[in-house]
Amino acid sequence: MPNDVVLIFYFLLWYFLIALAILFIISGLDDLFIDISYWGRYLFRFFWKARDYKDLSYAELAAKEEQMIAVLVPCWHEANVIISMLKHNCYAIDYNNYYLFVGVYPNDPDTIAAVESVAAIIKNVQCVIGAKPGPTNKASNLNGIYLHAKEFEKTLSKPFNIFVFHDSEDVIHPLSFKLYNFLIPRKDMIQIPIFPLEVSYFNFTHWLYADEFSENHSKDIIVREMIKAHVPSAGVGTAFSRQALEILENPETHTPFSIDSLTEDYRTSLALRMHDLKTIFVSRSIIRMQWKKRWFGRGYVQKPVREYIATRALFPMEYTKAVRQKARWIIGIVFQEWQAIKWPKGFNIRYTLAHDRKALITHFINAFGYLVFFMWIIYSLLTFTNPQYPSLQEQFNLHPWVWWLIITVTIMMFQRMLQRMIALYRIYNSWIPTLLSIPRTFYGNVLNLHALLRAYKVYYSAPKAQKTSSNQPAWDKTEHHFPGSHILVPYKRRLGDLLLENRLLTPEQLSQAIIEQQESGERLGKILLERKFITEEQFLQLLSSQYNLRMFPASQVEQHQIQCREMLPKKLFLWLEHHGVIPLALNKEQQTLLIAIDDPTNELLIREINNYLNPIKPQFVLIDKHA
Repeated sequence: MPNDVVLIFYFLLWYFLIALAILFIISGLDDLFIDISYWGRYLFRFFWKARDYKDLSYAELAAKEEQMIAVLVPCWHEANVIISMLKHNCYAIDYNNYYLFVGVYPNDPDTIAAVESVAAIIKNVQCVIGAKPGPTNKASNLNGIYLHAKEFEKTLSKPFNIFVFHDSEDVIHPLSFKLYNFLIPRKDMIQIPIFPLEVSYFNFTHWLYADEFSENHSKDIIVREMIKAHVPSAGVGTAFSRQALEILENPETHTPFSIDSLTEDYRTSLALRMHDLKTIFVSRSIIRMQWKKRWFGRGYVQKPVREYIATRALFPMEYTKAVRQKARWIIGIVFQEWQAIKWPKGFNIRYTLAHDRKALITHFINAFGYLVFFMWIIYSLLTFTNPQYPSLQEQFNLHPWVWWLIITVTIMMFQRMLQRMIALYRIYNSWIPTLLSIPRTFYGNVLNLHALLRAYKVYYSAPKAQKTSSNQPAWDKTEHHFPGSHILVPYKRRLGDLLLENRLLTPEQLSQAIIEQQESGERLGKILLERKFITEEQFLQLLSSQYNLRMFPASQVEQHQIQCREMLPKKLFLWLEHHGVIPLALNKEQQTLLIAIDDPTNELLIREINNYLNPIKPQFVLIDKHA
């Protein structure tokens, strides 16, 4: 006789299976709507409207007069990253009329010292020390920076017409400010894509963010804009017009950002949408030359690649840090926004809010689905040799509609994975992380469930007073990391600035060369040499100054190379020779190796040399062919 407990367990699993299949389909239809909308739009533009959607050229961006831009960078305990972030970005940004206002706290002396050390050498950087000790929260910090920027503009000839969000770990795209300048004030808020930087393929935690942002910022938010719904700010890479923030200003404090939210970026963009202001998501790309390793044969080659005008950054690498960050997002977007606004008017806005808030239950459903799946496996294994117990196939034979439900769910699951793989490949152009997104799906569901449980715990265990709008939730910030630079020096002067300073080019010639560079993707130095604006000797001297590299006389290269061959292991010498560089001198005491390199812009080669020589530290030089 069959055991009654086993039969009860069997029928419970059966009804759980039906319920889960229905819930999966309901949730999947929401995602399917976004997929169909996006690809319908894509095909329509590709076949019928391609001529109406021309790429924005660099010349068009450069032609518009530069407005003043204020970049708001909130900081709390960021001394380890802020110097590299500021120096790298101030070198890279292709814009002149901007200031980076870095908000710090009086009880964070290390970060203050770090920011002030950069402000002393770069005029675009301003250290803003808040009135209150930290941490308050991010919105409060941003409000303090905002007020300081509006006071600071009184010392300038022009006011700040554009305000931009960035964090202390961001790698700002050089053309992003020109893009904001081109679109504002016609648009009130502009969000550009955010894409995590590439790391080891097996760092699943960091690549989870790449999975999510690749799909969200290459498809989902495009659909939100298309249906005139809420386009959320990502907290970085977001630009606001002055008029937009002034509309949101609190009449008493004259500050625009809500201090009662852990996701002030989401709250701000939603408020702008509810005021019927023009909020858009802009996905534009440029062609540039990038170093690639040859598949067969030695050396490196420059190939044209399409690069998005997007903000890039390192996201949390560790499981626990990712859980904390995602829990904070859930608290802000789901719990606090529900408490603040419930369901605002407008079906389109309500739809996107429901899409964001469904995480409140879908993470539970995903986890419960895994549990039921494994329970069915256990049941099938235990009853395989006991025909008196019913099988799952028997129920499918009796209720074929459930079988078709399961088939539908399975198809939708594979379709979801396919969409994510397409998005990931479009951004990173590599099959390895693309294929690994399949196992990351299951890992991500576990991490997201943990984050949801933490969000419930943190939110509902907080004192009631802390949930009211009059209280500021604490800044549960994530520890930031700026990418370890394989660039030769952390701050390089721009080649164009050096050309003008040395009077080797006129501003008109430089502007002409830069426009050609942006449209062709070629290196600026190569264009200058091809147009004979400068000589090869002048170019080498500029590279030496730009990268802070000394020149090594060509007449001494052979002698030093022979001596170095005798000191280095044969395998190491041959490896360096194979990679097209010349070892010149080994200092065993200081563990340094002097290496002559042809092109200091080949960051791929430099990184490979650094990794291979470790712990020996390479010191690069350029060869002076005229000495």
